[in-house]
Amino acid sequence: MLPSTRQAKLDEIPIVDLRNFSFANEAEELSVADELAHACKTAGFAYIVNHGIEPSSIDRIFDVAKGFFDLPEGDKEEVSLKKSGLAFNGFLPTAHLGADKNLKSDLHESFQAHLDLPADDPDVLAGTAFYGPNLWPSALPSFKSDAISYQLQVRGLGDRMLRLLALGLRLAPDTFVKMTTKPTSMLRMLHYPPQSPTDTSESLGTRAHTDTGVITILAQDDVGGLEVLLNSGEWVSAPPYKGSYVINIGDMMKTWTDGIYASTPHRVINRSGRERYSVPFFVNPNYKTPFEPILTNPNPGQAKFESLIKNPDKLCYGDWLVEVYSRIYNKPAAAA
Repeated sequence: MLPSTRQAKLDEIPIVDLRNFSFANEAEELSVADELAHACKTAGFAYIVNHGIEPSSIDRIFDVAKGFFDLPEGDKEEVSLKKSGLAFNGFLPTAHLGADKNLKSDLHESFQAHLDLPADDPDVLAGTAFYGPNLWPSALPSFKSDAISYQLQVRGLGDRMLRLLALGLRLAPDTFVKMTTKPTSMLRMLHYPPQSPTDTSESLGTRAHTDTGVITILAQDDVGGLEVLLNSGEWVSAPPYKGSYVINIGDMMKTWTDGIYASTPHRVINRSGRERYSVPFFVNPNYKTPFEPILTNPNPGQAKFESLIKNPDKLCYGDWLVEVYSRIYNKPAAAA
């Protein structure tokens, strides 16, 4: 049987109105920043509305994702992540198993792309992980332009969110933004088949995990399936709200803030009986960003989740993420 859950209350995962970032004055911006910061200190999750991304852009990226996952397997395998080397771009099939055999397979298929940089970019030429060329399916001629257009829009939203998250801690507005000037950020598209309530396997749509980056900006379809672990130890569902994004704190932001902002375990179980699609954008820092706090938590004893993937050697963010991805995807071979 699938694990039980209940729907989250709005005081558990609140809705924050960003007012299209058109604040009347500094006091209004700080008020919104404080509301967002409170959610990120407690739940580590929030819904955001009036975020400045047009509904037509969100609808379009879901159409693009569905078009890709409807392709024959051969067309999807043309852009297999296995062909991308350290770029970690491309397609992963359902129930993919990585190098770490302790991790159970996930019941979803996915496509991912990082920044689309020019061929003569120094990091592309150097073969720096996550800055390599993206893989684009030849069967969908407009896929690349549609994906990049959406990626640029949500990257801009991410920068505005990082400003608010800094203000919510009364830090300089550019505290976090200046560490994402050439980010290792990733756009991901996911397709989840329905899972039977009587399923006795140990696999879920996505196993419980914390995100590795700074923040995640998630577009959900109307199916639902995202579930969040509360401090109480109870799992609650985060149902979709039309026009909203779900945002959550990642391990890098938790580390920067010394645990003030909470990186919260979450999972996906598609109980709906329908196909589910989601499009997260992971706001990640520059490759060489140190994996260490930039402020001190005044309440270090407060309850907070432990990151599910450790960094005991204090590697820089990019080196640590290569280790993480090599476990969950497989150690990369040279790009094809």
